[in-house]
Amino acid sequence: MENYKNFQVAIYCPAPFLRGATFREMEEGLNFFKKHLRISKVYLETHRGSVDVEKEKIFKVKEFFEKEGVKTSGGITTTISLENDEFRDLRIFNTLCYTNPEHLKKLVEIVEFTASIFDEIILDDFYFTPCRCPSCIEEKGDLSWEEFRLNLMASVSEEYVVKPAKRVNPEVKMIIKYPNWIESYQETGYNPEAQAEIFDYVYTGTETRDPLFTHQHLPRYLSYSLMRFFDEVKPGKNLGGWFDSFDCIYNIGYYLEQAYLTLFSKTKEITLFDFSSLRNSVFIPPLGHQLNLLDSILGELGNPSGIPVYYPFNSYGEDHLHDYLGMVGIPLYPTPYFPEDSDLIFITANSAMDKDILNKLKRYLLAGKNIVMTSGFLKAMQGKGGEEFTSLRVTDKKVISNFFGVKIQGLDFSQYVHGPKKVVFPLLDYRNNATWPEIVCIDGENNFPILMNDSYGRGKVFTLTVPDNFSDVYHFPREVLTEIRKVFARGNPFYIECEGKMGLFTYDNDTFIIESFLPYRTPVNIYIKGKDKKLIDMEEGFEYKPTFSSEKESLYKVSLEPSTFRVFKMVSDDRRA
Repeated sequence: MENYKNFQVAIYCPAPFLRGATFREMEEGLNFFKKHLRISKVYLETHRGSVDVEKEKIFKVKEFFEKEGVKTSGGITTTISLENDEFRDLRIFNTLCYTNPEHLKKLVEIVEFTASIFDEIILDDFYFTPCRCPSCIEEKGDLSWEEFRLNLMASVSEEYVVKPAKRVNPEVKMIIKYPNWIESYQETGYNPEAQAEIFDYVYTGTETRDPLFTHQHLPRYLSYSLMRFFDEVKPGKNLGGWFDSFDCIYNIGYYLEQAYLTLFSKTKEITLFDFSSLRNSVFIPPLGHQLNLLDSILGELGNPSGIPVYYPFNSYGEDHLHDYLGMVGIPLYPTPYFPEDSDLIFITANSAMDKDILNKLKRYLLAGKNIVMTSGFLKAMQGKGGEEFTSLRVTDKKVISNFFGVKIQGLDFSQYVHGPKKVVFPLLDYRNNATWPEIVCIDGENNFPILMNDSYGRGKVFTLTVPDNFSDVYHFPREVLTEIRKVFARGNPFYIECEGKMGLFTYDNDTFIIESFLPYRTPVNIYIKGKDKKLIDMEEGFEYKPTFSSEKESLYKVSLEPSTFRVFKMVSDDRRA
Protein backbone atom coordinates (compact mmCIF):
# COMPACT_ATOMS: atom_id res chain seq x y z
CA MET A 1 0.00 0.00 0.00
CA GLU A 2 1.36 3.42 -0.95
CA ASN A 3 1.93 6.02 1.74
CA TYR A 4 -0.20 9.07 2.36
CA LYS A 5 0.73 11.96 0.10
CA ASN A 6 0.87 14.73 2.68
CA PHE A 7 2.09 13.04 5.87
CA GLN A 8 3.22 9.71 7.25
CA VAL A 9 1.97 7.61 10.15
CA ALA A 10 4.23 6.04 12.77
CA ILE A 11 3.37 3.82 15.74
CA TYR A 12 5.28 3.72 19.01
CA CYS A 13 6.05 0.28 20.45
CA PRO A 14 6.84 0.40 24.22
CA ALA A 15 9.52 -1.79 25.77
CA PRO A 16 7.24 -3.97 27.97
CA PHE A 17 5.26 -5.00 24.90
CA LEU A 18 8.34 -5.65 22.77
CA ARG A 19 10.01 -7.74 25.45
CA GLY A 20 6.97 -9.92 26.08
CA ALA A 21 5.21 -10.15 22.71
CA THR A 22 5.55 -13.09 20.35
CA PHE A 23 6.19 -12.46 16.69
CA ARG A 24 2.77 -13.86 15.91
CA GLU A 25 1.23 -11.15 18.11
CA MET A 26 3.28 -8.51 16.32
CA GLU A 27 2.29 -9.84 12.92
CA GLU A 28 -1.41 -9.94 13.83
CA GLY A 29 -1.19 -6.44 15.23
CA LEU A 30 0.60 -5.08 12.18
CA ASN A 31 -1.94 -6.73 9.86
CA PHE A 32 -4.73 -5.01 11.78
CA PHE A 33 -3.05 -1.61 11.45
CA LYS A 34 -2.29 -2.16 7.77
CA LYS A 35 -5.93 -3.01 7.11
CA HIS A 36 -6.95 0.49 8.14
CA LEU A 37 -3.83 2.70 7.99
CA ARG A 38 -0.81 3.29 5.78
CA ILE A 39 2.00 2.71 8.26
CA SER A 40 5.42 4.14 7.36
CA LYS A 41 7.43 3.72 10.55
CA VAL A 42 7.56 2.25 14.04
CA TYR A 43 9.51 3.54 17.02
CA LEU A 44 10.94 0.56 18.92
CA GLU A 45 11.56 1.34 22.58
CA THR A 46 14.58 -0.21 24.28
CA HIS A 47 13.95 0.94 27.86
CA ARG A 48 11.06 1.96 30.13
CA GLY A 49 11.06 1.80 33.92
CA SER A 50 12.44 -1.57 34.97
CA VAL A 51 12.24 -3.05 31.45
CA ASP A 52 15.19 -3.31 29.09
CA VAL A 53 14.71 -5.16 25.81
CA GLU A 54 17.54 -7.56 24.97
CA LYS A 55 19.66 -6.68 21.95
CA GLU A 56 18.86 -9.95 20.19
CA LYS A 57 15.11 -9.34 20.53
CA ILE A 58 15.41 -5.75 19.32
CA PHE A 59 17.35 -6.83 16.23
CA LYS A 60 14.78 -9.51 15.44
CA VAL A 61 11.88 -7.06 15.88
CA LYS A 62 13.69 -4.49 13.75
CA GLU A 63 14.23 -7.08 11.03
CA PHE A 64 10.57 -8.18 11.20
CA PHE A 65 9.19 -4.69 10.60
CA GLU A 66 11.69 -3.79 7.90
CA LYS A 67 10.81 -6.97 5.99
CA GLU A 68 7.22 -5.74 6.12
CA GLY A 69 8.30 -2.46 4.50
CA VAL A 70 8.08 -0.43 7.72
CA LYS A 71 11.00 1.81 8.73
CA THR A 72 12.33 1.53 12.28
CA SER A 73 13.67 4.07 14.75
CA GLY A 74 14.57 3.78 18.41
CA GLY A 75 12.74 5.06 21.45
CA ILE A 76 13.65 5.60 25.11
CA THR A 77 11.48 6.42 28.11
CA THR A 78 13.65 7.90 30.84
CA THR A 79 11.96 6.30 33.83
CA ILE A 80 13.89 4.01 36.12
CA SER A 81 13.49 1.36 38.79
CA LEU A 82 16.72 0.51 40.60
CA GLU A 83 17.22 -1.38 43.84
CA ASN A 84 18.20 0.66 46.91
CA ASP A 85 16.68 3.85 45.45
CA GLU A 86 15.10 5.25 48.60
CA PHE A 87 13.58 8.25 46.80
CA ARG A 88 12.02 6.35 43.88
CA ASP A 89 8.45 6.66 45.19
CA LEU A 90 8.91 10.39 45.81
CA ARG A 91 9.51 11.17 42.12
CA ILE A 92 6.46 11.45 39.85
CA PHE A 93 6.31 8.58 37.29
CA ASN A 94 9.65 7.18 38.54
CA THR A 95 11.56 9.74 36.51
CA LEU A 96 15.33 9.83 36.94
CA CYS A 97 17.19 11.90 39.49
CA TYR A 98 19.72 13.73 37.36
CA THR A 99 22.07 14.43 40.27
CA ASN A 100 22.29 10.71 41.11
CA PRO A 101 25.50 9.21 39.60
CA GLU A 102 23.93 5.75 39.38
CA HIS A 103 20.98 7.09 37.42
CA LEU A 104 23.24 9.06 35.08
CA LYS A 105 25.36 5.97 34.47
CA LYS A 106 22.24 3.99 33.61
CA LEU A 107 21.06 6.76 31.28
CA VAL A 108 24.32 6.68 29.33
CA GLU A 109 24.14 2.89 29.07
CA ILE A 110 20.60 3.06 27.66
CA VAL A 111 21.47 5.80 25.18
CA GLU A 112 24.65 4.07 23.96
CA PHE A 113 22.84 0.75 23.62
CA THR A 114 20.02 2.30 21.58
CA ALA A 115 22.39 4.35 19.41
CA SER A 116 24.30 1.17 18.54
CA ILE A 117 21.14 -0.16 16.88
CA PHE A 118 19.29 2.84 15.41
CA ASP A 119 20.16 5.94 13.39
CA GLU A 120 17.24 7.86 14.86
CA ILE A 121 16.10 7.91 18.51
CA ILE A 122 13.19 9.69 20.17
CA LEU A 123 12.87 10.39 23.89
CA ASP A 124 9.35 9.90 25.22
CA ASP A 125 8.12 12.84 27.29
CA PHE A 126 9.19 11.58 30.69
CA TYR A 127 12.52 13.35 30.22
CA PHE A 128 11.97 15.78 33.09
CA THR A 129 12.67 16.05 36.80
CA PRO A 130 10.45 16.95 39.77
CA CYS A 131 13.09 15.53 42.13
CA ARG A 132 13.70 17.32 45.46
CA CYS A 133 15.91 14.71 47.08
CA PRO A 134 18.78 15.81 49.38
CA SER A 135 21.25 15.58 46.50
CA CYS A 136 19.17 17.87 44.29
CA ILE A 137 18.62 20.31 47.16
CA GLU A 138 22.36 20.51 47.73
CA GLU A 139 23.17 20.93 44.01
CA LYS A 140 20.50 23.63 43.65
CA GLY A 141 22.08 25.86 46.27
CA ASP A 142 20.66 29.37 46.12
CA LEU A 143 19.11 29.00 42.68
CA SER A 144 15.35 28.72 42.22
CA TRP A 145 14.06 25.29 41.22
CA GLU A 146 13.31 26.68 37.77
CA GLU A 147 16.85 27.99 37.24
CA PHE A 148 18.42 24.85 38.64
CA ARG A 149 16.35 22.43 36.57
CA LEU A 150 16.66 24.39 33.32
CA ASN A 151 20.45 24.46 33.66
CA LEU A 152 20.61 20.85 34.83
CA MET A 153 18.57 19.37 31.99
CA ALA A 154 20.39 21.38 29.34
CA SER A 155 23.68 20.04 30.66
CA VAL A 156 22.39 16.45 30.97
CA SER A 157 20.99 16.62 27.44
CA GLU A 158 24.37 17.48 26.01
CA GLU A 159 26.70 15.45 28.21
CA TYR A 160 24.67 12.34 29.03
CA VAL A 161 22.37 11.95 26.04
CA VAL A 162 23.48 13.52 22.76
CA LYS A 163 27.27 13.22 23.12
CA PRO A 164 27.21 9.53 24.22
CA ALA A 165 24.79 8.67 21.40
CA LYS A 166 26.95 10.32 18.74
CA ARG A 167 30.11 8.85 20.23
CA VAL A 168 28.69 5.39 19.56
CA ASN A 169 26.98 6.30 16.28
CA PRO A 170 28.05 9.58 14.64
CA GLU A 171 25.13 9.31 12.21
CA VAL A 172 22.43 9.07 14.84
CA LYS A 173 19.76 11.79 14.97
CA MET A 174 18.41 12.55 18.43
CA ILE A 175 14.81 13.73 18.92
CA ILE A 176 13.35 15.23 22.08
CA LYS A 177 9.57 14.91 22.40
CA TYR A 178 7.97 17.69 24.44
CA PRO A 179 4.83 17.06 26.48
CA ASN A 180 1.54 18.89 26.19
CA TRP A 181 1.93 20.76 29.52
CA ILE A 182 3.93 23.70 28.18
CA GLU A 183 3.04 25.95 31.12
CA SER A 184 5.17 23.78 33.44
CA TYR A 185 8.30 23.22 31.34
CA GLN A 186 10.56 25.52 33.35
CA GLU A 187 9.47 23.99 36.66
CA THR A 188 10.45 20.48 35.50
CA GLY A 189 13.56 21.18 33.46
CA TYR A 190 12.21 21.11 29.92
CA ASN A 191 14.26 23.78 28.22
CA PRO A 192 13.32 24.21 24.54
CA GLU A 193 15.42 27.36 24.19
CA ALA A 194 18.64 25.44 24.93
CA GLN A 195 17.62 21.90 23.98
CA ALA A 196 16.51 22.88 20.48
CA GLU A 197 20.17 23.58 19.75
CA ILE A 198 21.40 20.40 21.45
CA PHE A 199 19.03 17.88 19.84
CA ASP A 200 18.79 17.33 16.10
CA TYR A 201 15.00 17.46 16.07
CA VAL A 202 12.00 18.08 18.30
CA TYR A 203 8.66 16.28 18.46
CA THR A 204 5.38 17.53 19.91
CA GLY A 205 2.96 15.86 22.31
CA THR A 206 -0.51 16.80 21.04
CA GLU A 207 -2.58 14.73 23.47
CA THR A 208 -5.63 16.63 24.74
CA ARG A 209 -8.04 13.73 25.36
CA ASP A 210 -10.91 14.76 27.67
CA PRO A 211 -10.56 18.33 28.98
CA LEU A 212 -13.34 18.02 31.54
CA PHE A 213 -12.55 14.96 33.64
CA THR A 214 -8.74 14.90 33.45
CA HIS A 215 -6.43 17.06 35.54
CA GLN A 216 -4.09 18.68 33.02
CA HIS A 217 -6.03 21.87 32.06
CA LEU A 218 -5.61 21.22 28.33
CA PRO A 219 -8.10 22.88 25.94
CA ARG A 220 -8.47 20.77 22.81
CA TYR A 221 -7.09 23.55 20.58
CA LEU A 222 -3.67 22.77 22.07
CA SER A 223 -3.33 19.82 19.66
CA TYR A 224 -2.92 22.49 16.97
CA SER A 225 -1.33 25.41 18.80
CA LEU A 226 1.51 23.44 20.41
CA MET A 227 2.51 22.11 17.00
CA ARG A 228 2.72 25.70 15.78
CA PHE A 229 4.81 26.71 18.81
CA PHE A 230 7.46 24.08 18.11
CA ASP A 231 7.42 24.92 14.41
CA GLU A 232 8.51 28.36 15.59
CA VAL A 233 11.08 26.98 18.07
CA LYS A 234 12.90 24.82 15.52
CA PRO A 235 11.66 25.68 12.01
CA GLY A 236 11.63 22.72 9.65
CA LYS A 237 12.81 20.35 12.40
CA ASN A 238 9.64 19.75 14.39
CA LEU A 239 9.14 16.26 13.01
CA GLY A 240 5.56 15.59 14.07
CA GLY A 241 2.81 15.26 16.64
CA TRP A 242 2.16 12.35 18.99
CA PHE A 243 -1.15 11.49 20.65
CA ASP A 244 -2.84 8.57 22.40
CA SER A 245 -6.32 7.14 23.02
CA PHE A 246 -6.38 7.44 26.82
CA ASP A 247 -9.68 8.74 28.28
CA CYS A 248 -11.28 8.71 24.82
CA ILE A 249 -13.22 5.43 24.92
CA TYR A 250 -16.59 7.07 25.66
CA ASN A 251 -15.98 9.81 23.07
CA ILE A 252 -14.06 8.60 20.04
CA GLY A 253 -14.49 12.07 18.58
CA TYR A 254 -11.90 13.31 21.09
CA TYR A 255 -9.42 10.76 19.74
CA LEU A 256 -10.04 11.63 16.09
CA GLU A 257 -9.91 15.32 16.89
CA GLN A 258 -6.32 15.00 18.12
CA ALA A 259 -5.41 13.73 14.65
CA TYR A 260 -7.31 16.50 12.85
CA LEU A 261 -5.81 19.31 14.87
CA THR A 262 -2.29 17.92 14.72
CA LEU A 263 -2.49 17.64 10.93
CA PHE A 264 -4.12 21.06 10.50
CA SER A 265 -0.64 22.38 11.38
CA LYS A 266 0.64 20.75 8.14
CA THR A 267 3.05 18.47 10.02
CA LYS A 268 4.68 15.67 8.04
CA GLU A 269 4.22 12.87 10.60
CA ILE A 270 1.88 11.72 13.34
CA THR A 271 2.82 9.06 15.88
CA LEU A 272 0.19 6.86 17.49
CA PHE A 273 0.77 5.68 21.04
CA ASP A 274 0.86 2.76 21.25
CA PHE A 275 1.09 -0.49 19.27
CA SER A 276 -0.05 -2.67 22.15
CA SER A 277 -3.13 -0.74 23.28
CA LEU A 278 -4.34 0.25 19.81
CA ARG A 279 -4.16 -3.18 18.11
CA ASN A 280 -7.68 -4.51 17.59
CA SER A 281 -9.09 -1.32 19.13
CA VAL A 282 -12.19 0.61 18.06
CA PHE A 283 -10.09 3.73 17.43
CA ILE A 284 -8.16 2.63 14.37
CA PRO A 285 -10.89 1.96 11.74
CA PRO A 286 -12.46 5.46 12.02
CA LEU A 287 -9.00 7.03 12.22
CA GLY A 288 -8.06 5.34 8.94
CA HIS A 289 -11.18 6.69 7.26
CA GLN A 290 -10.52 10.23 8.50
CA LEU A 291 -6.83 10.17 7.56
CA ASN A 292 -7.82 9.35 3.98
CA LEU A 293 -10.13 12.37 4.00
CA LEU A 294 -7.45 14.62 5.48
CA ASP A 295 -4.87 13.45 2.96
CA SER A 296 -7.22 14.40 0.13
CA ILE A 297 -7.46 18.03 1.24
CA LEU A 298 -4.25 18.94 3.10
CA GLY A 299 -2.31 19.38 -0.13
CA GLU A 300 -4.73 22.14 -1.16
CA LEU A 301 -4.06 24.20 1.96
CA GLY A 302 -1.33 26.83 2.08
CA ASN A 303 0.97 27.51 4.99
CA PRO A 304 -0.74 27.95 8.36
CA SER A 305 -1.33 31.59 9.28
CA GLY A 306 -3.17 33.35 12.12
CA ILE A 307 -2.46 35.85 14.88
CA PRO A 308 0.80 35.37 16.80
CA VAL A 309 0.74 35.18 20.59
CA TYR A 310 4.00 36.33 22.15
CA TYR A 311 4.88 33.45 24.48
CA PRO A 312 8.50 33.87 25.67
CA PHE A 313 10.49 30.79 26.63
CA ASN A 314 9.94 29.65 30.22
CA SER A 315 6.95 31.93 30.70
CA TYR A 316 3.67 31.48 32.50
CA GLY A 317 0.88 33.69 33.77
CA GLU A 318 -2.33 33.14 31.79
CA ASP A 319 -1.73 29.48 31.09
CA HIS A 320 -3.33 28.18 27.87
CA LEU A 321 -5.42 31.34 27.49
CA HIS A 322 -4.68 31.38 23.76
CA ASP A 323 -6.01 27.82 23.56
CA TYR A 324 -9.30 28.80 25.21
CA LEU A 325 -9.63 31.70 22.76
CA GLY A 326 -8.69 29.35 19.93
CA MET A 327 -11.77 27.36 20.93
CA VAL A 328 -14.02 30.35 20.14
CA GLY A 329 -13.00 31.00 16.55
CA ILE A 330 -9.85 33.11 16.91
CA PRO A 331 -6.91 31.62 14.93
CA LEU A 332 -3.99 32.04 17.34
CA TYR A 333 -0.56 30.48 17.53
CA PRO A 334 2.15 30.98 20.20
CA THR A 335 5.69 31.97 19.34
CA PRO A 336 8.69 32.40 21.67
CA TYR A 337 10.05 35.21 19.51
CA PHE A 338 8.56 38.71 19.40
CA PRO A 339 6.70 38.79 16.06
CA GLU A 340 7.96 42.08 14.61
CA ASP A 341 6.66 41.33 11.11
CA SER A 342 3.03 40.76 12.07
CA ASP A 343 0.51 43.60 11.84
CA LEU A 344 -1.34 42.42 14.97
CA ILE A 345 -0.12 40.50 18.00
CA PHE A 346 -1.77 39.09 21.10
CA ILE A 347 -0.09 39.91 24.41
CA THR A 348 -0.87 37.99 27.62
CA ALA A 349 0.52 37.85 31.15
CA ASN A 350 3.11 35.39 29.80
CA SER A 351 4.48 38.16 27.57
CA ALA A 352 5.18 40.26 30.67
CA MET A 353 8.01 37.89 31.58
CA ASP A 354 10.08 39.48 28.80
CA LYS A 355 11.92 42.24 30.68
CA ASP A 356 12.10 44.36 27.52
CA ILE A 357 8.44 43.94 26.57
CA LEU A 358 7.46 47.61 26.98
CA ASN A 359 10.18 48.87 24.65
CA LYS A 360 9.24 46.22 22.08
CA LEU A 361 5.58 47.22 22.24
CA LYS A 362 6.39 50.93 21.93
CA ARG A 363 8.46 50.35 18.77
CA TYR A 364 5.76 48.09 17.39
CA LEU A 365 2.93 50.57 17.96
CA LEU A 366 4.95 53.54 16.72
CA ALA A 367 5.39 51.60 13.47
CA GLY A 368 1.60 51.67 13.03
CA LYS A 369 0.85 48.12 14.15
CA ASN A 370 -1.79 46.92 16.58
CA ILE A 371 -1.89 44.85 19.76
CA VAL A 372 -4.56 43.08 21.74
CA MET A 373 -3.47 42.79 25.36
CA THR A 374 -5.19 41.08 28.25
CA SER A 375 -6.21 42.31 31.66
CA GLY A 376 -3.66 39.80 32.97
CA PHE A 377 -0.83 41.52 31.08
CA LEU A 378 -2.03 44.91 32.30
CA LYS A 379 -2.06 43.68 35.90
CA ALA A 380 1.44 42.19 35.56
CA MET A 381 2.76 45.52 34.20
CA GLN A 382 0.81 47.82 36.50
CA GLY A 383 3.24 50.15 38.23
CA LYS A 384 5.99 48.96 35.87
CA GLY A 385 5.14 51.13 32.86
CA GLY A 386 2.01 49.48 31.50
CA GLU A 387 0.19 52.77 32.13
CA GLU A 388 1.95 54.10 29.02
CA PHE A 389 -0.64 52.54 26.73
CA THR A 390 -4.02 52.99 28.43
CA SER A 391 -5.92 54.67 31.25
CA LEU A 392 -7.21 51.25 32.33
CA ARG A 393 -6.21 50.01 35.77
CA VAL A 394 -6.87 46.59 37.26
CA THR A 395 -8.48 46.81 40.71
CA ASP A 396 -8.73 44.16 43.41
CA LYS A 397 -12.51 43.97 42.91
CA LYS A 398 -14.66 41.58 40.87
CA VAL A 399 -17.81 41.91 38.80
CA ILE A 400 -20.24 39.08 38.02
CA SER A 401 -22.54 39.42 35.03
CA ASN A 402 -24.07 37.77 31.96
CA PHE A 403 -25.45 41.02 30.50
CA PHE A 404 -23.39 42.87 27.88
CA GLY A 405 -23.48 46.08 25.88
CA VAL A 406 -21.86 45.77 22.46
CA LYS A 407 -20.55 48.51 20.14
CA ILE A 408 -21.10 52.17 21.03
CA GLN A 409 -23.84 53.97 19.12
CA GLY A 410 -24.09 57.57 20.25
CA LEU A 411 -24.04 57.44 24.04
CA ASP A 412 -25.43 53.94 24.37
CA PHE A 413 -24.73 50.59 22.70
CA SER A 414 -26.08 49.13 19.48
CA GLN A 415 -26.88 45.79 21.13
CA TYR A 416 -27.69 44.55 24.63
CA VAL A 417 -27.40 40.79 25.01
CA HIS A 418 -27.50 38.13 27.71
CA GLY A 419 -25.23 35.11 27.95
CA PRO A 420 -26.28 31.70 29.33
CA LYS A 421 -24.10 31.93 32.44
CA LYS A 422 -22.95 34.63 34.85
CA VAL A 423 -19.20 35.13 34.56
CA VAL A 424 -16.69 36.47 37.10
CA PHE A 425 -14.40 39.20 35.71
CA PRO A 426 -11.66 41.30 37.29
CA LEU A 427 -12.96 44.84 37.63
CA LEU A 428 -11.03 47.44 35.62
CA ASP A 429 -11.26 51.22 36.05
CA TYR A 430 -10.64 53.69 33.21
CA ARG A 431 -10.96 57.38 32.37
CA ASN A 432 -13.91 58.33 30.12
CA ASN A 433 -12.88 59.50 26.65
CA ALA A 434 -9.24 58.69 27.37
CA THR A 435 -10.01 55.03 26.68
CA TRP A 436 -12.96 53.98 24.52
CA PRO A 437 -15.32 51.07 25.28
CA GLU A 438 -16.19 48.52 22.58
CA ILE A 439 -17.87 45.96 24.87
CA VAL A 440 -18.92 46.27 28.50
CA CYS A 441 -20.65 43.99 30.98
CA ILE A 442 -23.54 45.47 32.92
CA ASP A 443 -24.54 44.89 36.53
CA GLY A 444 -27.20 47.01 38.19
CA GLU A 445 -26.88 50.60 37.03
CA ASN A 446 -23.19 50.33 36.24
CA ASN A 447 -21.04 48.90 33.47
CA PHE A 448 -17.49 47.58 33.35
CA PRO A 449 -14.83 47.15 30.64
CA ILE A 450 -14.66 43.94 28.60
CA LEU A 451 -13.07 45.16 25.35
CA MET A 452 -11.47 48.61 25.28
CA ASN A 453 -9.70 50.70 22.68
CA ASP A 454 -6.72 53.10 22.95
CA SER A 455 -4.41 54.74 20.42
CA TYR A 456 -0.64 54.86 20.78
CA GLY A 457 1.71 56.34 18.19
CA ARG A 458 0.38 55.13 14.84
CA GLY A 459 -1.14 51.96 16.29
CA LYS A 460 -4.13 50.70 18.23
CA VAL A 461 -4.17 49.04 21.66
CA PHE A 462 -7.15 46.82 22.46
CA THR A 463 -7.51 45.52 26.01
CA LEU A 464 -9.53 42.34 26.61
CA THR A 465 -10.80 41.64 30.13
CA VAL A 466 -10.33 37.92 30.72
CA PRO A 467 -12.72 36.00 33.00
CA ASP A 468 -11.27 34.41 36.11
CA ASN A 469 -12.20 31.00 34.69
CA PHE A 470 -10.80 31.10 31.15
CA SER A 471 -13.27 28.51 29.90
CA ASP A 472 -16.09 30.98 30.60
CA VAL A 473 -15.26 32.58 27.24
CA TYR A 474 -17.26 29.68 25.81
CA HIS A 475 -20.34 31.23 27.47
CA PHE A 476 -19.98 34.70 25.97
CA PRO A 477 -22.97 35.59 23.77
CA ARG A 478 -22.29 35.17 20.06
CA GLU A 479 -22.64 38.94 19.55
CA VAL A 480 -19.84 39.54 22.06
CA LEU A 481 -17.64 36.86 20.53
CA THR A 482 -18.21 38.26 17.04
CA GLU A 483 -17.02 41.74 18.02
CA ILE A 484 -13.93 40.25 19.68
CA ARG A 485 -13.27 38.15 16.56
CA LYS A 486 -13.56 41.27 14.38
CA VAL A 487 -10.76 42.93 16.34
CA PHE A 488 -8.49 39.94 15.81
CA ALA A 489 -9.57 39.79 12.12
CA ARG A 490 -8.38 43.34 11.34
CA GLY A 491 -6.63 43.10 7.98
CA ASN A 492 -7.98 39.60 7.32
CA PRO A 493 -10.43 38.98 4.44
CA PHE A 494 -13.18 37.38 6.56
CA TYR A 495 -14.53 36.65 10.02
CA ILE A 496 -17.10 34.25 11.47
CA GLU A 497 -20.21 34.70 13.59
CA CYS A 498 -21.29 31.83 15.83
CA GLU A 499 -21.41 30.74 19.44
CA GLY A 500 -18.33 29.53 21.33
CA LYS A 501 -16.49 26.24 20.94
CA MET A 502 -15.92 26.67 17.23
CA GLY A 503 -12.34 26.56 15.95
CA LEU A 504 -10.99 28.53 12.99
CA PHE A 505 -7.75 27.60 11.19
CA THR A 506 -6.42 29.90 8.47
CA TYR A 507 -3.85 29.50 5.68
CA ASP A 508 -1.97 31.90 3.44
CA ASN A 509 -3.75 30.93 0.19
CA ASP A 510 -7.31 32.02 1.09
CA THR A 511 -8.22 28.61 2.47
CA PHE A 512 -9.52 27.97 5.97
CA ILE A 513 -11.02 25.27 8.17
CA ILE A 514 -13.86 25.56 10.67
CA GLU A 515 -14.17 22.80 13.25
CA SER A 516 -16.99 22.30 15.73
CA PHE A 517 -16.06 21.42 19.31
CA LEU A 518 -19.76 21.30 20.21
CA PRO A 519 -21.95 18.25 20.85
CA TYR A 520 -24.78 19.45 18.58
CA ARG A 521 -25.33 20.75 15.05
CA THR A 522 -24.39 24.43 14.89
CA PRO A 523 -24.94 27.22 12.32
CA VAL A 524 -22.01 29.46 11.40
CA ASN A 525 -22.15 32.73 9.48
CA ILE A 526 -19.08 33.51 7.37
CA TYR A 527 -18.61 37.17 6.44
CA ILE A 528 -16.23 37.72 3.52
CA LYS A 529 -15.09 41.32 3.20
CA GLY A 530 -15.59 43.12 -0.10
CA LYS A 531 -17.65 41.80 -3.00
CA ASP A 532 -15.13 40.05 -5.28
CA LYS A 533 -14.89 36.67 -3.49
CA LYS A 534 -16.90 33.48 -3.61
CA LEU A 535 -16.93 30.64 -1.11
CA ILE A 536 -16.16 27.05 -2.12
CA ASP A 537 -16.50 23.90 -0.01
CA MET A 538 -13.24 22.15 -0.91
CA GLU A 539 -14.33 18.65 0.03
CA GLU A 540 -17.57 18.72 -1.95
CA GLY A 541 -16.54 21.23 -4.63
CA PHE A 542 -19.74 23.09 -3.81
CA GLU A 543 -20.07 26.84 -4.42
CA TYR A 544 -22.10 28.70 -1.81
CA LYS A 545 -24.42 31.52 -2.77
CA PRO A 546 -24.38 34.55 -0.47
CA THR A 547 -27.42 35.10 1.74
CA PHE A 548 -26.65 38.80 1.75
CA SER A 549 -24.20 40.92 -0.21
CA SER A 550 -23.14 44.58 -0.14
CA GLU A 551 -20.17 46.68 -1.16
CA LYS A 552 -18.72 46.02 2.30
CA GLU A 553 -19.16 42.26 2.73
CA SER A 554 -21.05 39.11 1.78
CA LEU A 555 -22.68 36.67 4.18
CA TYR A 556 -22.55 32.90 3.70
CA LYS A 557 -24.44 30.50 5.97
CA VAL A 558 -23.08 27.04 6.75
CA SER A 559 -23.60 24.52 9.54
CA LEU A 560 -21.43 21.88 11.18
CA GLU A 561 -22.25 18.56 12.76
CA PRO A 562 -20.72 17.73 16.19
CA SER A 563 -16.96 17.11 16.20
CA THR A 564 -16.64 17.65 12.45
CA PHE A 565 -14.76 20.11 10.27
CA ARG A 566 -15.36 21.82 6.93
CA VAL A 567 -12.68 23.12 4.56
CA PHE A 568 -13.31 26.27 2.54
CA LYS A 569 -11.62 28.36 -0.11
CA MET A 570 -12.28 31.95 -1.09
CA VAL A 571 -11.95 32.54 -4.84
CA SER A 572 -12.37 35.57 -7.07
CA ASP A 573 -15.40 35.92 -9.31
CA ASP A 574 -13.40 35.20 -12.44
CA ARG A 575 -12.01 31.80 -11.39
CA ARG A 576 -12.97 28.62 -9.57
CA ALA A 577 -11.24 26.50 -6.89
